[in-house]
Amino acid sequence: MKMYYKYCAYCLQDIRLKRMLFWIVAIFIIVLQLIAVFPLTSVVTTWHTLKVFILASRYENYYTLLFLILLAPFSSKDNDWLLLRRYRHRQQFASYKICFVFIVTAFFTAIVFGSSMLSTSLAKWLFFPYITNYSALLLYVPEPKENGSLLYFIYMFYCVTAICGLLYIALQQLLKNNIISLILVITLFMVDKITIHIVPIFFYKSEFTSPISTFFILVAAMILLINAIHYLVNKLDFYVRDDDS
Repeated sequence: MKMYYKYCAYCLQDIRLKRMLFWIVAIFIIVLQLIAVFPLTSVVTTWHTLKVFILASRYENYYTLLFLILLAPFSSKDNDWLLLRRYRHRQQFASYKICFVFIVTAFFTAIVFGSSMLSTSLAKWLFFPYITNYSALLLYVPEPKENGSLLYFIYMFYCVTAICGLLYIALQQLLKNNIISLILVITLFMVDKITIHIVPIFFYKSEFTSPISTFFILVAAMILLINAIHYLVNKLDFYVRDDDS
């Protein structure tokens, strides 16, 4: 347990070193969401809950890319000096990467929901008293129409995003290429959107059909990816470095 506290300290230290990136992503999200809630064009759609507003930005196109932009710079190249100073075993290094994904996911989830609450609250305060059937810019209404629990949606958003990050780390360790790994993860989510619809089912229907089984499915997926990361890191050869990487 003490080692995991140390991993968290290392993660927070690395985040502080690149905190400007988090500020840039947060400001970008806030600006786009503020633009989205202003009725600048003709009626496109309506939203009335925080869940609908967040999902209207299309998770696969928007939030996945922004999250990977946050995550990728930290895993672009491992600093040899830091590895020697911080970790004695490969498994410790793998555990750090996994903890880092979960911590960055928590920050990203807080940014998304905090900025969404700010934007929707501002829109309701400015426009709802005077405008009925309020419409937002460049948004669409997902289905089904049930609102559901906001806490369950926050949990689902966090878990799906964490799985996205773990998958990226696993591919990055396997392929040794950040760009290809990023493209593969985004492509996988895009293909799912137009074929199997696993992510939309998690967000829209799982709460009303099978929340318990969904919980176990997400946990199993995380455990599988965590074990894969440990296995791949354990196979890394730290004595051979590609100077062009």
